[in-house]
Amino acid sequence: MIDKDDLAILKELKKDSRQTTREIAKKIKSSAATVHRRLNNLVKDGYIKQFTIVPDWEKLGKTTLAYVLINIDYPDVKKKRLSQDIIADRLIMHPLVFDAATVTGRKDLVLKVLVKDTGELNKFINYLRNCEGIQMTETLVALHAAPNNDNPFDEPKL
Repeated sequence: MIDKDDLAILKELKKDSRQTTREIAKKIKSSAATVHRRLNNLVKDGYIKQFTIVPDWEKLGKTTLAYVLINIDYPDVKKKRLSQDIIADRLIMHPLVFDAATVTGRKDLVLKVLVKDTGELNKFINYLRNCEGIQMTETLVALHAAPNNDNPFDEPKL
């Protein structure tokens, strides 16, 4: 079980995972040795899955964010012994797909994609329409995406 000190370490790492244990210790008012030990335990116990980066997608030429809602063709899926989870697992492998989730409601899958422009998005949608098990797509292009730098709503409460 983690406590408020572990959460403080996680919060600091979320801001910038390149911080040293000494820098984190100073910010959370602890010793570097304590932060180091706690950090190792967070990794060992699986609370931290990986350390990653936040790319500047605009500089990389990926400026269009879209959500693609998908309806599954269930007769086709059953015949081919697939499931919506298998389709999601396949689609997440596509280089333009950042997230793929099976969902409840009128749609079966939601993809989060990041593309250069609407032309690249159009090619991707055409690709999806030819994938086995996909009956229909609906695309939502994001006009603004609020930054999630230090959102207090995504912090677990103890």
